[in-house]
Amino acid sequence: MNIEAKRKIAHICVGLSIILTYYLDILKPKYLFFSLIIFSVFSILSIKIKIPIIHFLLKNFEREKDFPFKGMLFFLSGCLITMKLFTKDIALASIMILTLGDSTSFLFGAFLGKIKFKLNNLKNLEGIIAGIVFGFLGSLFFVTPIEGFFSSSISMIIEGAGLKLGVNDLDDNLIIPLVAGTVIYLIRTNFHVFII
Repeated sequence: MNIEAKRKIAHICVGLSIILTYYLDILKPKYLFFSLIIFSVFSILSIKIKIPIIHFLLKNFEREKDFPFKGMLFFLSGCLITMKLFTKDIALASIMILTLGDSTSFLFGAFLGKIKFKLNNLKNLEGIIAGIVFGFLGSLFFVTPIEGFFSSSISMIIEGAGLKLGVNDLDDNLIIPLVAGTVIYLIRTNFHVFII
């Protein structure tokens, strides 16, 4: 199994753990904040020191070109920001779309993809569609079908397009839950946020 597939499977496991514990009121946003601090310290230390278990995780689940724990740091950041910005049901649906949509998008696109996505030739249309479907199905545990469909569709299309800030790609672990949460919020408030 290649490293990207392993990363996505780990992504699903971590995401579902966060969703379940947050739903059951075991996980609080402050715990995610402390986890971010811990992973940040390990990230800095891992540049110079090979810490046994940490080194194993980095070797098996992290891209060599990225700084240590980049994926985990952005994933936890996306979850934490979403929890702080939105109500619990919106945050849970958004994290579910990130967890299932992003992972299945890669897995289906990499292994079954044949048609290139028009907005980004590095992505496959089959992957985008799989991400929308699985993100939508997961979101139904927390939001209405209309909210789930549009939030999953828009966030996965934007992720697939590969947004950039200057020459750098914006990390999908931040983009997906923020876009999904914003779409649900706008639908729920009938876009009144734009009315003065």
